[in-house]
Amino acid sequence: MEKLVEKNKWIELIRVRSSAGRVAEAIPELKELIKDIEESEVQAETSLMQHGLYEGDFAAVIVWGNGTPQRTQSGLMLVERMQELGSIEHAVWIPASKNGSYSLKKM
Repeated sequence: MEKLVEKNKWIELIRVRSSAGRVAEAIPELKELIKDIEESEVQAETSLMQHGLYEGDFAAVIVWGNGTPQRTQSGLMLVERMQELGSIEHAVWIPASKNGSYSLKKM
């Protein structure tokens, strides 16, 4: 199985819980925002994800190729727009080791 995220990469995830109608209205603008992030940030890969069961839940994902895991300016820009739609979760994820833990000092 191919690794989802390599050891030196980390993920910034911005998730919103909203209504299906509000999400549908916002998707075109959010697609443009994440496209702009990917074009301006050399080490960033972006995508929008929709919840498999709840139409009003979706997330913007930024996979960073290097740097210190943190809430970035690009992520905060997405948060600013997405919080208009509903409840936000803004999280930073790093790869876990085989035993389930990982130290930020190793990155």
